[in-house]
Amino acid sequence: MNNNAPDPKNISSVSSENGPQSGPVSPTPSTDGGAQARRRLLPDTELSDGRYRIERLIAAGGMGAVYRAIDKRFNRPCAVKEMLDDFTAEAERAQSVEWFRREATLLLDLSHQCIPRVRDFFTQDGRYYLVMDFIEGRTLSEILEKEGTVIGVNGARGVPEARARSWAIQLCDVLGYLHRQNPPIIFRDLKPSNIMVTGQDEIKLIDFGIARSFQSQGQATIIMTVGYAPPEQLHGMPEPRSDIYSLGATLHRVLTCHDAANNKPTIFSFPPVRSLRPDLSVGFEQILMKALAYTPNQRWQSCDEMARALRNLPPVTATPVVSAPLGSGQHFAGRQTPSGPQNPPSGGSGGYVPSSGPVTTGTTGPGGQFITAALGHMAAGRIEEAYMATMQACGIEPNNALVHKLFGQVFARRRPPQVDQAIRAYAHSIELDPNDAETHKLMGDIWLYLRPQPYQAIPHYTRSVSLNPRDHETHFRLGLCYEKTNQLEPALKAYQEALNLVPKQPPQMMGHYGQMLGRLAMRMQRYPVAEHGFVQALIANPADHNTRFLLSQVYEAEQKLEDAFRECSYVLGPLGSMNPAVAQMYQRLRARLGR
Repeated sequence: MNNNAPDPKNISSVSSENGPQSGPVSPTPSTDGGAQARRRLLPDTELSDGRYRIERLIAAGGMGAVYRAIDKRFNRPCAVKEMLDDFTAEAERAQSVEWFRREATLLLDLSHQCIPRVRDFFTQDGRYYLVMDFIEGRTLSEILEKEGTVIGVNGARGVPEARARSWAIQLCDVLGYLHRQNPPIIFRDLKPSNIMVTGQDEIKLIDFGIARSFQSQGQATIIMTVGYAPPEQLHGMPEPRSDIYSLGATLHRVLTCHDAANNKPTIFSFPPVRSLRPDLSVGFEQILMKALAYTPNQRWQSCDEMARALRNLPPVTATPVVSAPLGSGQHFAGRQTPSGPQNPPSGGSGGYVPSSGPVTTGTTGPGGQFITAALGHMAAGRIEEAYMATMQACGIEPNNALVHKLFGQVFARRRPPQVDQAIRAYAHSIELDPNDAETHKLMGDIWLYLRPQPYQAIPHYTRSVSLNPRDHETHFRLGLCYEKTNQLEPALKAYQEALNLVPKQPPQMMGHYGQMLGRLAMRMQRYPVAEHGFVQALIANPADHNTRFLLSQVYEAEQKLEDAFRECSYVLGPLGSMNPAVAQMYQRLRARLGR
C-alpha cells in the first residue's frame, strides 16, 4: 500500500529485539531466529483492557499473525491483526510507529464494500494491532484449488469466465476507489491469496501490506510478489497502473492455473489466455492481455476504463466443460450404475447416481402411473411421497427424463435442500432430453437461489428462453443473474423482455418486474426506460409511494418538472415525515417552477 508515506524500502535493516509478552503466548516454528516472532497469542487472551478476546489463530508468519476474536463490547466476531516490533534502533521504531498510525487512520477512513472495515487500532506490550471486520469466505487461491474445474489445454484449468468477469469488475471498482484517494493508494501486492471471496461471491481485499512496515528491511527491499508485480515495481516505482498489471496476472492465474515462473522469455511474458483456455471469449482475452502489457502506457489507463470495457462485453452464454461437483463421487454427465428396485437413486446422505438403459420420456410408458402420482404429490407439497413414487417409477423406467427431473425437484425442495443431488439429477434429465425448457430453468434456479452462483445459472436460463421464449419468469431470472454478475446491458434487456411478456393480471408480478427494470435503468441513467418501468409498476399498484417517488426523480432527471412536481406532491403526505428527501425535492421543484 502506498499513500506517499515513507516507503518501507527506505527503512534500514536492523536486527530483531524481543519485547515483553502480550498475554499468554505459545511457540510457533520460525526461521528468523527471533523469539518474539515465534510467540503467538493463546485462546482466551484479552487485549485492549479486556475488550477483545482471542478465539483462535487464523494465519501466522515471522512478522505477526491474524486471529479471530470477539469484540466483547458488541459481542461480535472480528479479525485482530498483530504486527511485531522487530526494530532495535529507536529512530526506526519511532518512524515505523508513526507510519503505522498514519496507515491505520487512513484505513479507518476508507469506505468501500470490497474493503473490510477497520474498527480500531492500538499498541500493547511492544505489539501493534488492527481490528477489522471478520470475513467468512475463501481466498481466490483456495477457490482455484477446489473449484477451478473448467478444463483447458496443456494442463490448464480454471474458473468459468462469467465468474472471473464478476470478480474482475469488483476488483476494478475497489482499486479505482483506492486510486482516487488523495493521495492515491496503490495496493502493490494484489494476488489470489490477498483476495477473499464471500459465500455471495463478493470480493474483499484482506491484506493492505501494513504489517510489512514492522519488518526490518534493507535498502533494496521492495513490496511485491514475483509473477504478479510489473516491471516498474521491480525497480521500486509503483503507480496505479501497476495494480492493473497485478489484476491481469491474478485473473490469468485463476483462469488457467498457469505459473508465471514458466513465462518465456521473461517472467513478464504471459501466454495469451485463450492459448490455454480456448473456451474464453476473444473480448475478455483482449481486456486481460492489455492489462498485462509490459509498459504502463500500453495498459488500461485507469481501473474505471478497464471496468467499462468489462461491462460492455457481450454476455457469457456458452456452458463450460466442467468436472463433477467436488465430493460427489460421480460425474453427473456419465453413465453410472443402473437404478432399479434393488439399486435406486439414494435419497438419504448418499449421492445421486444416474442410470443407464433405453431412453424414455413422459407419462405414457409403463411407469406412467407412478410418475403421475409423483407429479400430484409435488403439486401438493408432499415431497417424501413424491420421492417414493418417483423411486417406483425409476425402477420401471430408469432412464425416463421426467423421472430424473422429479428427483431433482425432490432434492431441491427438501429441507435442507440436497443441492448436489439436485444438480446431478437435472443434469442427467437434460442429458436424456436436452430440449426440455423447464429442466434448464429448474437447473438455473438451483444456481441462482440455492447455491447461489448466478454466473452458473446464465447458460441454463439462456437455453431455456431459447426453447420457450414466451416464459417471462425465465427472462426475469436471467436478468437477475446478469445484474448480479455486473452485466448490466443484458440485464436491462432481459428485464424489458420479462415486463413485455408478463400478464397484466394478477398485477403483482408486473409491479415487481417494473420496479426492477426501473431501478436498474435509473442506475444506468437510462431515464426513459426507467420511466416506463416505474409507470408499469404504478399501473399494477398505484399506492406504491416509494416507486412513485422514484418516478418523480426520473422525471426531474428528464427535465419533466411538471410531472416530477405532480408525482412528488402525491407522496409528500405519505412519505414526507419519514423521508426528508421527499420534502427537499418538493421544495426544490417548487423553486424551479416558480411556485
